[in-house]
Amino acid sequence: MFYIDLYLDQMAKTNNINEKWQPREMRLVSEYIARYYPNSPSLTRVRLGPTHPALIMENMTEEEQNMLKVWRRWADGIVITRNRLILIEGAILPDPGDVSKLLLYEYLLRYTPEFQQYLDRDIVKVLLLAIEDPVLEKIARAAGIQVVVFCPDWVRDYVRSLAERKQRAPLTYLGPEDEK
Repeated sequence: MFYIDLYLDQMAKTNNINEKWQPREMRLVSEYIARYYPNSPSLTRVRLGPTHPALIMENMTEEEQNMLKVWRRWADGIVITRNRLILIEGAILPDPGDVSKLLLYEYLLRYTPEFQQYLDRDIVKVLLLAIEDPVLEKIARAAGIQVVVFCPDWVRDYVRSLAERKQRAPLTYLGPEDEK
């Protein structure tokens, strides 16, 4: 019993399982927007796409219909500039799924009632990473997604608290092409 307690105690420290959840990625996105787009209108946790018609009942008030928006997907952030809509997905730990999320969010944005007035602008997809991942960056760029590495000091401190294997991207090598 003694050894298992030591093991579990060490695992709890290594994986921070006793740490309270914090919205770190939203903080990352918010700080990025504040630093690089301080004078542009922006939103975080933006619901995208229309509400499914099957959810809307005949006598619903506008307020009740607005409550249904929680069933919609959301992007981490959107910045509205004079000629662009910047769609942002933030990730402290690189995740290949974020590329497909941005593609989905771009599609849904075109059908989002709240953004119809801005669809004459270029839609720019941004994958905001705190940890560089050359393979993920290459795939994102091939899909028309801009990759930005943004790592404030508090993120570095957080990443250092993670298990070592999570402190960097996987070391995948694509061969000589990888060096281009």
